[in-house]
Amino acid sequence: MTTELLSFSFLLLLLLIIIITPLFSTSFTMSGFTIQLIHKDSLLHPTTNLSTPHLTRLLAKASHSLSRSQALSSTSTILSPVIPHNADHLMKFSIGTPPVPVLAVMDTGSDLTWLRCLPCSDCLTRSVHLFNPFLSSTYQSLPPYSPKCKQFDPNTSPYTPTCSYKYFYGDGSFSSGFLSTETFTFESTKGEPISIPEITFGCGHNNSPSFDAELFGLAGLGGMSYSLISQLSPETGKRFSYCLSPFQDNTSTSFLSFGDKARVTGKNVVSTPLVAKEDKTFYFVTLEGISVGGRMVDARGTGEGNMFIDSGTTVSLIDSDVFEKLGDLITEVVRLAWKMDAGNTFKCYEARRREVFPDITFHFAGGADVVLEPLNAFTEPSEDGLVCLAMQATNGTGIFGNMAQQNLHIGYDIAGRNVAFAATKCAELGKQL
Repeated sequence: MTTELLSFSFLLLLLLIIIITPLFSTSFTMSGFTIQLIHKDSLLHPTTNLSTPHLTRLLAKASHSLSRSQALSSTSTILSPVIPHNADHLMKFSIGTPPVPVLAVMDTGSDLTWLRCLPCSDCLTRSVHLFNPFLSSTYQSLPPYSPKCKQFDPNTSPYTPTCSYKYFYGDGSFSSGFLSTETFTFESTKGEPISIPEITFGCGHNNSPSFDAELFGLAGLGGMSYSLISQLSPETGKRFSYCLSPFQDNTSTSFLSFGDKARVTGKNVVSTPLVAKEDKTFYFVTLEGISVGGRMVDARGTGEGNMFIDSGTTVSLIDSDVFEKLGDLITEVVRLAWKMDAGNTFKCYEARRREVFPDITFHFAGGADVVLEPLNAFTEPSEDGLVCLAMQATNGTGIFGNMAQQNLHIGYDIAGRNVAFAATKCAELGKQL
């Protein structure tokens, strides 16, 4: 009788565990998952200001693009070219136990994930979103001798009481605090909470005042060992993808997928090799040429790995010589004289609709031809009737910016060393993921 009672009790307990566990979190031993992204111009963004004209918003981000490209030549050991307060797409997730909702900038051009934490020096004179680690039962600060601390900074002294970090950006902004571990919870598009324990992140107690007060921090999706992507790699196979809905569609969300959910499929998929370079953060590819109206400008003279794909930069940057030839080619095709905008930043044309402009094809190594429609390459008409090319010249490394990436499903297979592209309607694709 006692044995039967114990067996019944065990079965009842097992049944309760099976029933109750999905209500709290889903184990991350699955084929992958997808979460939503929010664009800065979306009505879902906490600080959206759609009254500002499109070209004006683009001008504000132009210097960010150039700084990001030029900062690659920096000699600083822990310097990321990202300018976080100008970034476009936000990840929504939760941190800690109990979970605290977070909005953080998604950025493939940065590695460290950091969040504003209490106590803080930048929150005394203004209202900012903060994480209080003292209220979480799963928060742990890293000791200086831990392998994770050494991964971030091999020169950390083991005799200091904590593993501190200082992370500087190309525009002079910064975050500093303590490296820690915490449980991150992602709400998948299927409604399941995906909880991953012991994610290393920076608990920022002193952060740049220029960073948007409505945001918690930044989620780094770069290639270094301490990035969020690398930390999820045992479960995701170092595979992620995203699909960015058109920015002008301010009611649609974009999507970020991990693991098997990140596979880019379909008949129109093209792929190009990822190029290994000394800087491990960025996802470098080789641009071989750009064509308009069946005529191509050769870009192979700029070398292998001459461009990186970047979710955190709006405007694309192209080698200055290639850019000048591209501008001349566009002018010949559209038969319109170009003029500079009022800020002397972009090449523009007098036009009332951007749909009159041609597609522009980026030819990447491996036969990956990525077609940019006018939506991807030109601005909306300004109030004074100008449509501008949403690209700039650079003497540094080229950047394939996020405006060019609209309605492209882009998948990164880091282990397989390639990136795939497929033209699609991201809002529709998101319903299937």
